[in-house]
Amino acid sequence: MSTLLLYKEIKALNRDQHKSLKLKTTGDCQFAADTHIVPLAGLEFFQAARSYPVVFIGEGETVSPIALLGLREGLNSFISDEGQWRNNTYVPAFIRRYPFVLAQGEDEQFTVCFDEAYAGWNESEGRELFSEQGENSDYLNEMITFLQNFTAEMQRTRNFVAQLQALKLLAPRTLKLTHVSGESFMLKDFQAVDEEAFLKLGDEDVLALHKAGFLGWIYAHLMSLGNANHLFEHYLDVKQRAAKAH
Repeated sequence: MSTLLLYKEIKALNRDQHKSLKLKTTGDCQFAADTHIVPLAGLEFFQAARSYPVVFIGEGETVSPIALLGLREGLNSFISDEGQWRNNTYVPAFIRRYPFVLAQGEDEQFTVCFDEAYAGWNESEGRELFSEQGENSDYLNEMITFLQNFTAEMQRTRNFVAQLQALKLLAPRTLKLTHVSGESFMLKDFQAVDEEAFLKLGDEDVLALHKAGFLGWIYAHLMSLGNANHLFEHYLDVKQRAAKAH
């Protein structure tokens, strides 16, 4: 899954070229209104599991955990008509880092980049990125630290997935969602931890998962699957409103 989802015109941040650039932060998340999945770091599972189904997608080395935001492509059930993220809902770090991103070059060094297409950029109001002397602003330094921590946690998450695969714990899964109205929906093409295989693990493997901090992530992932029912309700609501509009 591409880690550049949402980004349209990525440019490297340059302290000379972008000295006057400011970012107007309004909490507008309209940029994410058309995405129904976002990558998730394992450390986020505990908070994300309260709102989203946390599942795995991809094949082989590309398998990664995601927060499922909607039941069809182009539908984010957590964005209001005003472009705000739903209140009292955890906002994934992948969303919070936008419009910034760390890009890794061929020399394996990271460069701070940004999406020039984001509407919040201007030179008159908002958060400054650089001081008049060309130094990083406190805000930019905070963002860089956030990006570095997110990158590190995503690497730790890749190690987590590799361990799940080595233990043969991930398996294709299908969920049948049924509404009181009688409508149903099949959620498929994803992977989840096989609970039966998980329970059969030997003590040594369980201890290794525990020491790595991964056991809690597995339980949070499994508990999160019930959130698919909430997505189904929103999906039906959108479907009904569309039918009335036509």
